[in-house]
Amino acid sequence: MKIGLFFLAGASWWEAGICDAKSGPYAGFIAKVEGDAASITRELAGEFEVVSSGLIHTTEAAVKEARLFNAEGVAAVVFCPIIWTNDAPVVAFLQEAHAVPLAMWAYNPYPQPPDYWPMAEWLRASGPVSVQQSSNILKRLGWQYGVIFGHEKEERARAELRAFLRAAEVKRGLKGTRIAVLPAPCRVVVSTWVDEFFLLEKFGVELQYLSVDRFAQIAREIKTGEAREYARQLMASYPSKGVDDQMLEESARYALALVKITRDFGLSGIALEDFNEDFYRLLGFRPHLYHPDIGGMGCTIGFEADILNVLATVIVGRLAGHMGMFNEFFTIDPQANSILMGHPGHGETRVADPSTLMLTPDLEFDETQKRGAWLSYRARAGQMTFLNFTAEYGKLKAAAFQGEALAGPRIMEGYSHMLVKARPQVLGLFRRIVEEGLIQHWGTVHGDILLELQAFARLAGLELKLYD
Repeated sequence: MKIGLFFLAGASWWEAGICDAKSGPYAGFIAKVEGDAASITRELAGEFEVVSSGLIHTTEAAVKEARLFNAEGVAAVVFCPIIWTNDAPVVAFLQEAHAVPLAMWAYNPYPQPPDYWPMAEWLRASGPVSVQQSSNILKRLGWQYGVIFGHEKEERARAELRAFLRAAEVKRGLKGTRIAVLPAPCRVVVSTWVDEFFLLEKFGVELQYLSVDRFAQIAREIKTGEAREYARQLMASYPSKGVDDQMLEESARYALALVKITRDFGLSGIALEDFNEDFYRLLGFRPHLYHPDIGGMGCTIGFEADILNVLATVIVGRLAGHMGMFNEFFTIDPQANSILMGHPGHGETRVADPSTLMLTPDLEFDETQKRGAWLSYRARAGQMTFLNFTAEYGKLKAAAFQGEALAGPRIMEGYSHMLVKARPQVLGLFRRIVEEGLIQHWGTVHGDILLELQAFARLAGLELKLYD
């Protein structure tokens, strides 16, 4: 990621003779500040492509730096008013620079502060004053920004900066993200409805509506040999129960059709309205068999046409750097402080404990009905982060919590699932979710991405409720 590193000091200190002092308490002062800037630059250059002219202090130099960042096409700016600075260069920079996400770094050169602050030592640590001072300017000029405090060698400070820049990259990458609605908004779960133009305005996300007729046509174009080969691979790789060759081959055809639409339409998500009667009329059953190439292209499949929580799953996956799972609450166990979560149909196999993968029929239908095949699992153990989007009265509510997916054998028939030891107390968590009126679906991903989520929410203008 290419970032602009903007170091600023106050021209007032040159006017006061401090920065040019050759003797006395300020002798060598500006060299120390320049050394701090150089040290920060070296640290960040190990992780990012850094564009910077070093320490500047005039309005003219600030304008020139903004134009350099514009020309280089930086994705974000790290603004470090490394010692107290004047406002005029800040305003000039912000007016000239392209409006990319900006992290203000309140630099602390003394991880162990002195017991007494001589003026020269305090001045070297005066950057946090300017961060506070500049925040009002950024806010009033409409800039999106985050705040970092600390020394360049402190892991916490670097982790916060990495999280902010990762969130900025993910937010920028959402523009042009395409989610297919197959085939239409859900009439059974109406809370999944969302304003299409709101998604475009808020995130740059586009919807692609796809009829079952069109999907059926694509499925007919899949060669029988390809479907038979995928069915053979599945039978050779996983245990099965109640799945016959015809069921699996037909299901494999639809799985490959989903791969094709993912590739052909450039999809990052598919919001499947699997209650739609056209699926039964034209296909015979729901197209619920997963193919790993779908996740390999970075595409999440969710259900009840829940576009928002397909998007939530896409976002947590991109923040974490690996695929997530579209999930819902099944039930809670207050005694064990655990949540049973999962979903019928497609489960992203990259989330699975491989030893628990199994082929079954669609067990939500009686065996007297025509059924397709499912590939399901128990999620592998590890820390997890959960994100929910719920639409309400023209606004988007966002909520998150964390927990640990527990290891063990399958504890559910048919569904991809997980048993989560929640960080919050689960009965209180459940009550709060219901009192907030949140829909049941959650974007779920392995890893701790709380810092990234908080940064993303700030950049996206979302009020994120954290349940802990």
